[in-house]
Amino acid sequence: MYASNIAEESWLYVISWKSSPEVCKIGRTTNFAKRSSQFLTAHHEPLMVRCLCPELTMSEASLHERFNSQRITLEHFNYTEDLKAMVEILNLGSGFKPYTIERGSHETLVPPELNAIQGLKDTILVPPLKLSPMELKTAELAALGATVQESADALAISPSAVKSHRAGVTSKCFTSNLFGALTKLAYHQVMPIDKLL
Repeated sequence: MYASNIAEESWLYVISWKSSPEVCKIGRTTNFAKRSSQFLTAHHEPLMVRCLCPELTMSEASLHERFNSQRITLEHFNYTEDLKAMVEILNLGSGFKPYTIERGSHETLVPPELNAIQGLKDTILVPPLKLSPMELKTAELAALGATVQESADALAISPSAVKSHRAGVTSKCFTSNLFGALTKLAYHQVMPIDKLL
């Protein structure tokens, strides 16, 4: 059963804490970077991010219903082989690779009053989803300083298509602006800086 009328910026996630990998939490959020930071603060232990995909692919409610027999509490489930197999399918579709955020690794010396930088600090360790070839080309041109029109000319597409690809980049990077997305792509070596020099 797949999601139908769900906002594009809504994300389905499956996470576990390192001390109890046999249990997972299935939830949804519009800002996973911020949510994962809250989990790290609340639980004081490494966070295992097993799955992250657009809720347009599958909704939280659908996954809850499908694995209802494995439910422990409202959003917590036994991480069974069947659930692992479903997570692998969802990750394959979104290009997401599971990873662990170590406790304290998200903390930096960035002054908290700088809201834009604080937002980037919260999101930087969350890997981006797989970009399409055109999204990656659009991001590379933006990193070089190309305007929307210049990118459109270089790629032989319309300016509106460039804007759409840029929006896809920011969405898949879980950021609210293109600068944050480009920073994350460089951080995770999706778009190596030396390629832009």
